[in-house]
Amino acid sequence: MKFFSLSMEQRHTMKLFTKPHCSIFHTVLRRQCWQMKLFRSWSVKVDDVFIIGAGPAGMATAIQLMRYGINPRVFEKSRPGGLLLNANWVENYPGFPHGISGTDLADIFVEQIKTFTITQEPVIELSWKDGLFNIVTPIMNYQAKFAVIASGTKPKLLTGFSVSDKVKNNIVYDLEKIKDQSRKKMIVVGSGDIAFDYALNLANENSVIILNHSDQPKCLKRLQKQAEEHQNITYFPQTRIETVEKSFEGDMIVECSSPFGLKQFRSDYIVGAIGRDPQIDYILSSVMTHTAEFEKKGILHFVGDVKNGLFRQAAIAVGDGIRAGMLIHQTIEENEHESRRIHK
Repeated sequence: MKFFSLSMEQRHTMKLFTKPHCSIFHTVLRRQCWQMKLFRSWSVKVDDVFIIGAGPAGMATAIQLMRYGINPRVFEKSRPGGLLLNANWVENYPGFPHGISGTDLADIFVEQIKTFTITQEPVIELSWKDGLFNIVTPIMNYQAKFAVIASGTKPKLLTGFSVSDKVKNNIVYDLEKIKDQSRKKMIVVGSGDIAFDYALNLANENSVIILNHSDQPKCLKRLQKQAEEHQNITYFPQTRIETVEKSFEGDMIVECSSPFGLKQFRSDYIVGAIGRDPQIDYILSSVMTHTAEFEKKGILHFVGDVKNGLFRQAAIAVGDGIRAGMLIHQTIEENEHESRRIHK
């Protein structure tokens, strides 16, 4: 056990309090150690299957496993639904010929998985040790035989301009914080589907400016047409943010460069939508260096946006999840059959 920066007196006290007759003091010490962040947890829960992320892929995996009587532990740091919660309108999900809002589709998923509890704890680490996957959260440690990585993606951060500390919190990368705002001025930075979808979502109740670094949008023609026709959306190509300062009125002064010289905008929020990367920061090398081996054994599965690159579609993610659930069940059945054969 590591004592980190404990003084000699603290080390002596720890040894004293761990004697059998000092149970009361031991309890106090444990609490103090927790506060000093010496230990993340005093217990370990063991499960059959971990699912990290409760977006479409993670929820679909859980639904399929439940059909086999396997109760997975699903980790989700915030609200279930993934990027569906930011989607203005989903037109290509089977079963909804007229389309459905991303939030409504997410709610339908959540309704289907309400029979089991989602562990609402952020996963800090995923590692492999002694034949089990190990998860560390701020609250507890967990172990399981199978792991499903459904943690989706993280946004690429906006860079290349100076920002006043007073307004840094007004730069966001999803709509969770601002989706209920109205009569605000919004700037969306980006040129792809996500940028234009965010703009359309926000423009129902706000004034929106889209800033594109390049000269052409990269979004679907349908999204571009909708944005062009929306009275609350203004689009500026070849426009790049240079500085962001707080105004006397409390909003932001956003100074930008363009082929026509400097432009100045006023905004309450800036939304970054310039791309996304797989969210795998929490996966330690003990797992990452053996992914091919673990996937071949059928004990590790990457599903949904975390592995699909540009093919970030809810229907694809759901298919990934269903397939992972079926493969896990197949692996469990094969292992049990082999175990029975050996012990005959």
